[in-house]
Formats: sequence, structure tokens, C-alpha cells
Amino acid sequence: MATGNHPQYKATAYQAKRPRYKSSLVGIILAYHQHNNPAAATELGLDVATGTGIFARQLVPHFTKVVGTDISKSMLQTAREAAGDNPIEYVEAPSENLMFLNDRSVDVITVATGAHWFNPDEFVREARRVLKPSGTLAIFGYSGLAHFVDHPQCDDIVRHEFLDPNKLGKLWSQGLDIVIDGYRRYHEILLQNKWVGIQRTIYPGTAIRGEPSSEYPPIRAQEPVVMNFEVTWRILEDFWKTTSAVSRYVDMFPDRENPATVLVRELMAAAGASDINEMLRVQWEETLLMCHPPRSDM
Repeated sequence: MATGNHPQYKATAYQAKRPRYKSSLVGIILAYHQHNNPAAATELGLDVATGTGIFARQLVPHFTKVVGTDISKSMLQTAREAAGDNPIEYVEAPSENLMFLNDRSVDVITVATGAHWFNPDEFVREARRVLKPSGTLAIFGYSGLAHFVDHPQCDDIVRHEFLDPNKLGKLWSQGLDIVIDGYRRYHEILLQNKWVGIQRTIYPGTAIRGEPSSEYPPIRAQEPVVMNFEVTWRILEDFWKTTSAVSRYVDMFPDRENPATVLVRELMAAAGASDINEMLRVQWEETLLMCHPPRSDM
């Protein structure tokens, strides 16, 4: 059972304030999907943990049919409202139990900053069931942690606030370590289950610690592959307010100042900044993990 169906997530704020993914990302996934088989189908694209459908909408021009799944009714309702003319089918279903889908029916599965909510072993098993033998699984996302290029003194302040158990660290989901670690746990599970062609790209190159396999070492990207999120101090504050830890804090302590507001004020002081609308150079930690089902499925 996925764990992302929390009332703390405000769907409309999530839709409005969350980063968008690079327009080139779908092309990167499809190039991988069709690298060894140019005829690999693009009939059905499945966006799991779709949230408000941010990435599902990017899939539409490339697939005959796109389906987005989530366990949050409010997220799916916002996704339907934001769909516009995009013909996306949204289904309420946990990532580990996609029983509305037939075996070997999906060409590409994407998970955009959502796989840390899942039971990794159960999701990988279900992905293997529904993917065609020539299919592709693409897991990607960002941790919300970043390197401030012009203000490196801010890096540790952010990590301390978000990861220290005496701060917001105790309020995150139990899967936070999965996304911070660049989906290393998924890399391990995919290796154990003999998935093939594993390709894991990380940015920036210093973001991820030791790797589970020398056979499939990470690609250390020189530029972002998942998202370009240009921010000011104000945009940072609005973005961090959409995170589950901050939302939980606000629900627990409604009379206290929002910790995202406090954090940005502290960061601006450390950077000697006075303009909350100053554009910042930020390198967001991000990962793109792609692979194909085990050869025994072919």
C-alpha cells in the first residue's frame, strides 16, 4: 500500500507551486525505451502516483493512451480539473495493486517524485506484471534539497532544518531516505530481480553516496535532466510549504509561524540578502532511473 494519501497535502497548492519537469525528459525516456528496439510501442503510458497529473500531461503527445493513478481523491480531482483538453484517464489505485490493468499491457511506466511513497518490493513486482516484455520503467524525481551556487553556506542550513529529527526530520514519510539517496534502494531491488539495462543518472554528480553495483554505475550528469526549477527566495518558500513535513508541522502547530517562512528568513540572513524576489542559482538534487523487465519475461 502506498503511503501518500495524507490530508496534509493540499492538492491545489501542490498543483500551483510544485516544479514542472523538463520538456526534454519525455524524449529522454522514449529514446531509452526505443534504443534497442525502434519499434517498441507507445500505445499505453502509465503515470503512477500522478498527483495532480503534472507529468501525465507531458506524456499525452507521445502515447495513444495515457493513464494516471493515485490513491488521493483530492489529487485526482485536481488532476481532472487541470487536464484541459488532454485525454487522460485517471484511476484511484495504489501503485502496488494495479488490478484494473491486464498483464503485459503497459509500454512505459513513469513515477515522477512519487516512488518514495511506495513499498518498493511490491511496486517493482507489480510493475513487472503490467509491463510488456519490451516495456520501460522510469522512476525519477528530486529530493527538495539543493546546492546554492552563490551562497553555499545555505546548503547545510537547509539540510539541518529538513533532516534533523529535532527539526522537521521526524515529520517526513518513512520513504524520505529513498529519494534523498537517489532511489538507490530501487536500484538494488531491480538488480536483485534481474531487470536489465539499468541506467541511473544523478545530478549534481556529488549528490549520491556509494553504489550497489559496479556493473551499472551511475551517470553523473553535467546539467539537470529532470527539472529546471528557477527560484527566488519567495518561490522557495512557497515550494517548501507544499512538502509533507511542513504541512504536518502547520497542522500540529497552527498558531506558530510556518517553518518554511522561518527557514527562508534564516537563509536570506546567512546569504546577506534583502530582496525576497532575487533570482537564485540553485542545483537541485535529482535522479532518473530507467530499466527494462527481466529477459525471462520475453
